[in-house]
Amino acid sequence: MYTGKNPSALRSKDWLRKALLQLLAERKYTQITIKEICAKADLSRQTFYQMFDSKDEVMEYHFMTLFQEFSQNCNDFEHITISDITCQFFQFFYQHRKFVKELIENNMTYILEQQFEIYLRQIALFRSLNDKETHPDYSLAYIAGALTQILIHWFQCGFDLSAEEAGNMTEQMMTGAVFHRNG
Repeated sequence: MYTGKNPSALRSKDWLRKALLQLLAERKYTQITIKEICAKADLSRQTFYQMFDSKDEVMEYHFMTLFQEFSQNCNDFEHITISDITCQFFQFFYQHRKFVKELIENNMTYILEQQFEIYLRQIALFRSLNDKETHPDYSLAYIAGALTQILIHWFQCGFDLSAEEAGNMTEQMMTGAVFHRNG
């Protein structure tokens, strides 16, 4: 993936990302070709391959942009609690529900889990697991998997809980509080 700072290249990179998302709204991910992404972005295949190695890499780039937006929404995770981050998580993905719905419909939720695991490592609250856990990578995998499955379930239930309710419930599960109720 292109990592330079050339404004023209960065613009092309974003056009390709947006083109893939537009095509994803129209048909299955597996049916989308590099040629179609380039045509939609009005860019050459040569430009595509200067920016990305594959359409999967375009998807990874989209997650990178989502994480940057989420990070900004959470004040770069400074002085944030589990409650704050879980509520923000559900509010954020509700705002991006069209994209999550398309991932669910394309059986691509594994990408959510993979990307959550990558980006959780960048949040100080979860990085602190390294100090507390013998095997922090297992804890991060558990949290990423739980967040993915709760998010999917929330979508499939038609957002029957508010984002705040879903976030608070998730926080209780993550902290173990849900297991200590009534006895």
